Amino acid sequence: MSRIASSTRRVWKSAQLYIGFHRDPEGRRRREPHVWPPKNGNATIHRDPAEQEAFVVVKSAEGDTDQDIQIKLRPDMIVLRRDDRTAWEGVKIDRFTVSVKVGDVSIRINPDGSVTREDSDSTTWIEADGGVLKKTEFVEAVMSGDGTELKRRTPSNVAAITQDGVLSKDR
Repeated sequence: MSRIASSTRRVWKSAQLYIGFHRDPEGRRRREPHVWPPKNGNATIHRDPAEQEAFVVVKSAEGDTDQDIQIKLRPDMIVLRRDDRTAWEGVKIDRFTVSVKVGDVSIRINPDGSVTREDSDSTTWIEADGGVLKKTEFVEAVMSGDGTELKRRTPSNVAAITQDGVLSKDR
C-alpha cells in the first residue's frame, strides 16, 4: 500500500444534490426556499440563482455540521462554502479565477498563474514569472522573479539591491 493510501482518513461521508426553489408555483417569492432532492440526481443550473439554485451538501464524516460543505452550482461560477472558522470558509471558481477565503484573508489564483493575497493591512502579488510585490500602508517591496533584484520604497527612503550594486536614498 502506498504512503498516500495508508495515511488517508475519511473526511466526508455523503453527498446529496438539492434544488432550491425561491418562488412558489404561483410565482410569489418565498421567505425560505423550498428545498427538494431530485429523484434522478440531475438538476438544471438555472440562469438566475435568485429564482432557483442547484447545490450539493457534502456531510462531514465526523458529524460536525461546521465541517459540512455546500457546493453551489451557478451559471457563471461554482461556490464552495462552510462554516468552519479554523480553515478555509469559501472557494469561488469562475471561468478564469479560483478564489479562496480563509478568515480575513482572500487569495486569488489568476488565469496567468499569478497569485494575489489580500488582508486588511496588505496586498501581496506573486507574478507568473515568480516576482513578488508586497504593498502595505508604509512600504512597497519588490523582488524580481529570478531573485537577483530587491527594491523597497517607504515614504522616507528608497533602497535597492541590483546586479549593479546597492542603493539607499532618502526621498
